[in-house]
Amino acid sequence: MQTRSRLTEACRLAPAILADETDLVVSNAQATSTGMAIVSMGPTGGFPRFVLKMPMTPQAEEALRRESRVLANLHADERLGDWRQLIPRPITQGTAGRWVYRVDAALPGAPGADGVARDGGRGPMQKTAAETIHFLHRATTRTVHGDRALAERWVDARLHDLWPRGLRRGSLRSRCTRLRDELHGAVLGRALRTSWVHGDFWLGNLLLSQDGSIRGIVDWDAASPDELALHDVMHLLLYTRRMGTGQELGLIVRNQLRDAAWPDHELALLERYGAWCGDGALSDRHALLLYWLRQVAAHARQQSGRGGPRYRLWERRNVRPVLAEL
Repeated sequence: MQTRSRLTEACRLAPAILADETDLVVSNAQATSTGMAIVSMGPTGGFPRFVLKMPMTPQAEEALRRESRVLANLHADERLGDWRQLIPRPITQGTAGRWVYRVDAALPGAPGADGVARDGGRGPMQKTAAETIHFLHRATTRTVHGDRALAERWVDARLHDLWPRGLRRGSLRSRCTRLRDELHGAVLGRALRTSWVHGDFWLGNLLLSQDGSIRGIVDWDAASPDELALHDVMHLLLYTRRMGTGQELGLIVRNQLRDAAWPDHELALLERYGAWCGDGALSDRHALLLYWLRQVAAHARQQSGRGGPRYRLWERRNVRPVLAEL
């Protein structure tokens, strides 16, 4: 009920925020699972011209600020050239009463998640998506040395995001220590190719034209530089599996750890765009664990009800099954 009332308030405020624009009506409004109100506006009967993002929780407010910084950095990066037309371009931001907001120019296209039902979202759709994000990876790539600071950022900091108050003694703590030691060993002393990554790259964050070409990539709050390109490629593949099967991501990662063999069509994309294969590179296991740890840590940071029953259920389905395999 609270989410619905806040979304209603966002729709009420939207025309006032864009008062200088005439003939605007709300064409669509939704509240995301991470507490963000998203309101599309355009002329009556026409395509949306603006997208208003208004956070409804402190975590969503921080995510909006983080995304704004990311978009500013990417738009300022001349290496990306015309590719930057695919990402949101903020027009204005500010506050309306006690509400923080940002208005972006609307990108064309429809959400790509609609294509999951067709062939499970595989084939041409996934290949096009991997090729598109690969431009970002390639343009911003650099080789870094796997030192202790990098290992702590990729491993220790993310374990802290999962359990900011620490863990009591027990099997869960011992498995986390085992994970930390294993991933430190995988990273330390290794030359690693890193780049900017989107961080939540799945079909639902792509906007597609009717012919299947990508017209936009949205939701950049999980993006950051100096990460492994494999994060985006693995998330594209594994989250498509999740959409097709209904399984939680943690169970999919656990099963992948057990089986260790990637389906041929996924392996082809990983080898071409994952950028970790080759002599002296990360093993499949370590690549998968680093991806999973970044993903669950990002999800944990977004939650306002840490420790509540919904969060504990999510943790049982997405965190503990993977740790149990260590």
